[in-house]
Amino acid sequence: MGPVVITGGFGRVGKLIRPALRKTYPLRIVDRVAGETAPGEETLVADLNAPGVAEEALAGAGGLIHLAANPRAEDTWEEVFDPNVSLTHRVLEAAAAQNVPKIVLASTVHVMGEYNRPEHRPVDPAWEPRPCCSYGLSKLVVESLGRVHAARTGASVVCLRLGTTGHPLTEARYLGMWLSGRDAGTLLCSALTAAPGWSVHFGVSANTRRHWDIGSAGKHLGYAPQDDSEPYAAEAGPPTVVVCRMFDDRENP
Repeated sequence: MGPVVITGGFGRVGKLIRPALRKTYPLRIVDRVAGETAPGEETLVADLNAPGVAEEALAGAGGLIHLAANPRAEDTWEEVFDPNVSLTHRVLEAAAAQNVPKIVLASTVHVMGEYNRPEHRPVDPAWEPRPCCSYGLSKLVVESLGRVHAARTGASVVCLRLGTTGHPLTEARYLGMWLSGRDAGTLLCSALTAAPGWSVHFGVSANTRRHWDIGSAGKHLGYAPQDDSEPYAAEAGPPTVVVCRMFDDRENP
């Protein structure tokens, strides 16, 4: 197959998953800023919003992992709409034009953030979405764009509601939504093997504090995480800042 294109591939999540992906696929890293590369990686340093760049990035691609986004849960709708919704639409249109058969869209647990309460855990990804913030809402729209794309083109489109990825576990509220670097690589490799059609799954590790049900990722993608956040629990402290409604900081995590 042609290269797997990773948008935002020099970012926090991209750096974590690329080593695992390189073992199987040639990679094309697309980002607005340059970064370090490894054998088996080509780069395109450009803004995907610029005319023709998305089409150039996806020319001959065998797969797409779309990570480029504004991930700040505290930002307003106006701040997340263009980098999340509009950019995803632009990239998917280019993917359709280039007949890219495998697509993975980075979503977030914030799409279901209002369920992050003890009475709902573990949260089933099949439940009706309940975003907790503008960021979560923008990623819900991204998932819908992916669903339309799969129906229109016949491509495989997997939406991954990622948890805390690439951040140190310094706060206890993140223990139930942690995704280790090793498991992130495994998950993204698994997602690229999915059959045609649309699906959505949570992307977290095998955490003892199971806030998010990863059964569908195991059943449909063959995802088998190896890591658990519990060894970090003793050193994880209280919340430091207000993020969004996902967290009820009055309770014990």
